[in-house]
Parts: sequence; structure tokens; C-alpha cells
Amino acid sequence: MEQINSRGQALEEGLDVFVSIPFLSEEYLTCNDSFISTTLSTTLISTSSADYATEAVTAASLPIYGNSDWFRYSSDGTTHRLVASPVSVDNAIEITSTKNVADVSVSGIFQELNQLVKGREYTVTVNIHNKGITGVGTLGISRVYNEATSIYLPSALVQSNVMEYTLPAKRLILDFAAYSTTEILFLSFSSAVDGDTVYISSINVQAKDYYQLPVVTDLTGSGLAKVLRRKYNSFIPRDKGDPA
Repeated sequence: MEQINSRGQALEEGLDVFVSIPFLSEEYLTCNDSFISTTLSTTLISTSSADYATEAVTAASLPIYGNSDWFRYSSDGTTHRLVASPVSVDNAIEITSTKNVADVSVSGIFQELNQLVKGREYTVTVNIHNKGITGVGTLGISRVYNEATSIYLPSALVQSNVMEYTLPAKRLILDFAAYSTTEILFLSFSSAVDGDTVYISSINVQAKDYYQLPVVTDLTGSGLAKVLRRKYNSFIPRDKGDPA
């Protein structure tokens, strides 16, 4: 029984060869690339514990199971060095770090993402201005979430693994699979050089999906042709030259 006819058409299912092409779709952040002086919340959240991510998110009364605006936080000198809160200006968010010997500050911003699909893949893109960075800083990206399915089933907040990126860099990209339908995107900045500042020009969180496209090849003298696989069957005689 033939699997492919003389015109190169598959006569059985499962013979087509596909390539997976990723693409980014809808945006999940509020005020992602339109920063102005009022982008960040006026609330100044101070953190004092080593678990500053869940501390800051709890202080902001998140999650609300809906999209929130950007919140800002900074260490108060208890566990990490005292530092000023991040500020937003036209086209940028500025986050500053302080350091004294081994005592380093932590500060950053966070925002709730709503209507995620658990297990679906998403891409975080952070674009950065390199101006003003006098040393090597570290920008951490993580998510804070709980395993509750609704506001009526609260549970303890959990922080995902923190992906740390060494600066200076122009663009940071992180792919993640959602653990919950509502998660808080959490950014933290610190530096080994006192007074370092990172300038973030835009942040995006987009769903990542894939197109399955058939594979084609350009045959000399014949033009484009679709690539097909052949499923070997013990009942079908092998062609001359086929491996045993």
C-alpha cells in the first residue's frame, strides 16, 4: 500500500512534517509602555523582612483577582539597607540601590495579572535604558501567587523562583508557565555599587502561543515542495537503498 502518491500527496494521516513557530498575542499589563509621573501608586510600601516579596504584596492587599496598577516598595533598613522608593517619570521608571559594605538595599515594583490560564506560557519583556548605570546591578523577575481558585478560597502567598539578570542590558526576556489564574509580576533591583539606578522604559507580559506550519524545501529545478515523513511498515517492501 502506497503512503505517498506520485504527486507527493500523503495518502495516510501522520505523514506531514510541521515546524513550531512561537508568537506573542494579547497584553496582560496595565500601563506597560506608557509610563508617566503618576504611573506608580502613591502608596509607599516599606519592607523589613527577608521575604520582602510576599510582605510587599500583602501590604498592597493583593491579590484582588483583577488587574491592578503598578505598586512600588523599598527596604526600610531593618533587613536590607534603607533606600528611596522607585519613581515614575515620562517614559521611564527609576529604581535606585544603596550599599554600605555588605548591607545592600532592595526595591522595585509589582502589578497583578488577571485572567491567566493555568499552565499556559507567557513572556515577560523588560526594556531598559542604559544611561546612568555606573556599576553592575541585578534585576530580579519573579511572580507572587497563591493556589486559591477564587477570593473565597484564600491560601498563603508563594513566590516563584527568582530569575536574576546582570545589568547593564538593553532587554530582558523571561518565559514562564502560569501557576495560577491570578499572579503578581514582581521586579526587584539591587547593586554592589552605592547609588546605582536602573531606568525601565517598558514592561510587557504577553501570552505565548505557537503556529504549526508545514515544512517545505526548495528543490533545484522543481521549486518548493512539502516535506513528508514515511512510516515504515513491515508489510510494505522497502525501496532499493533503504536501510534494513
